[in-house]
Amino acid sequence: MAGKIKIVLFEDTEQTRSGLLEGLNEHLKDGEAISFGQSEESPEDMERMYQDRLESILSKAPYDEATMLVVDRDLSKSQNFGGLSDDTVAAAAKRLAIPICSYARQQAPDDYNWRARWEEGRIFLSFENDEELARKAVLAARGFAEIAGGLRGVMKDRARRSPARVLATLLGKPEYSDKIALYSVGDQTRLAEILAKDETDRVKRMECFLGYWLWDSLLRYPGLLVNEVAAASYLNIATVDFEKSEVRAVFAQALYGGPFADSKRPHWWRGMLDDIVSGENCSDGLELARKKVSSMINPSQCCEDPSKPAGYYCIISGQPVSLENSKGGFSWFPRGADLTRISKTKFDEYGPWLGV
Repeated sequence: MAGKIKIVLFEDTEQTRSGLLEGLNEHLKDGEAISFGQSEESPEDMERMYQDRLESILSKAPYDEATMLVVDRDLSKSQNFGGLSDDTVAAAAKRLAIPICSYARQQAPDDYNWRARWEEGRIFLSFENDEELARKAVLAARGFAEIAGGLRGVMKDRARRSPARVLATLLGKPEYSDKIALYSVGDQTRLAEILAKDETDRVKRMECFLGYWLWDSLLRYPGLLVNEVAAASYLNIATVDFEKSEVRAVFAQALYGGPFADSKRPHWWRGMLDDIVSGENCSDGLELARKKVSSMINPSQCCEDPSKPAGYYCIISGQPVSLENSKGGFSWFPRGADLTRISKTKFDEYGPWLGV
């Protein structure tokens, strides 16, 4: 991993800021979280364009070498830097190649969890309370630090310069580079800009590029990696039974442990799940779980028709769904996310949102 983690918090409400800083530092332990505040500026800096001023401040102590910025999406009450907004901070962060996470206390847009796109160049954190916000923010910062820690050595190998090969190598799965490439949206222009930079800047920008891609594409849309519900559905095991520790132990070798791995919301490598099942000469995960744990393990059920096994994952409802009771292949689905679907009920409900 890279050096000491530093998080810079942009929050314009004093009470909230104090609580978040405490939570961030409690979860960090191996780093520090500091609040963005009034900084000494030279007369020359004061006369520069607004965004240039902010960029200059973030390039100096105590904010320099930040691992990540955590930004309230509503900074309208900010007094120490008038006119501050999350878009301004995001623009400065992009120029400095600093990863950024945004959060909002008001309810997230209805389509956030299933329509967020990694190309937006930031992570949007959803949360139920401040403790969860702090935990997720530190999880993200650690992930970016982990990517940064291994990236320079990988980037020196010109044969691995494609994002998919770089990410596959960082994740310890070089054999999955072609599958990872299917999650790309083909943003060759931005990649060309990254590769044209000098070595230091190139590594920093690739860190952001890969981090956003991993968080908001590979980990969000089941296919190469699967979350708890998607894993249970794919293995043909009821979600409640897959939550049992003795059942999960059967598939422990397939657990994802790379950047952004979350013990509270784990992911598994789909290909490794297949290997575990086939290695025991079983037809699916249900047969294996019944063989290893209990004959009382239940099969998965489609959220639309419980009489049918699921196998797939509805990205809107977060429920297991069958192929025949769902729709897929939407333009905003990554091509590699072949287990990601939308149930018929949610398709009928959200049709106008889906661009169909």
